[in-house]
Amino acid sequence: MFGFFKAIIAAFVAFMISGGVAGAVDMTPAEAVDDFMAGLTSGDKQVLEQYIDNDYVNYLVNIEGDEELIARMDKAIFQNLTYKETDKAEKKGVAVVELKVKTNDFSKVMDAYEKASYKYVMDNLYEDKVTDKKKLSAKCLDIYVEQIEKAAEKEPTLEKKIYLPMISDGYGGWKMVLNDKIMKALMGDLALPK
Repeated sequence: MFGFFKAIIAAFVAFMISGGVAGAVDMTPAEAVDDFMAGLTSGDKQVLEQYIDNDYVNYLVNIEGDEELIARMDKAIFQNLTYKETDKAEKKGVAVVELKVKTNDFSKVMDAYEKASYKYVMDNLYEDKVTDKKKLSAKCLDIYVEQIEKAAEKEPTLEKKIYLPMISDGYGGWKMVLNDKIMKALMGDLALPK
């Protein structure tokens, strides 16, 4: 029995040592941006949850509704997002990466959504599906996603320059300092439903 515990401890120590060596590899700010963008565009919850205090990230992580519908929304928002690093600066654990971003223009989605949802409610005013809050909420999300998908079908025309600040995590990695302005630009000026 004692030999079994020794084997487990030896395996654990070997794992920790190899993890420590792997963790000692420093990531550049550009690589950190690539990791963040890959996580954002793929909907990687592990990456996104690091930035949950941001309204846009919080929305992407915590939106409730049909999973297939939410997956369609995420795909439509990010399917045409491209970026290129144009400049960077780094000093004493702080860095800024300048990105040129191109994506679809989603700035008119909210207006289209409001018109479509108003029409839906007026057309179905005397039906149970309008008075049932769950059904109405599900339909409103469906209408919102439809408007996002319509905007995503167009050629990406929105080009922006984004300055992405970050701080060292002290372990060879970097954490983005996100605000709503940055996330809104990455999401094509999409307004979130209230």
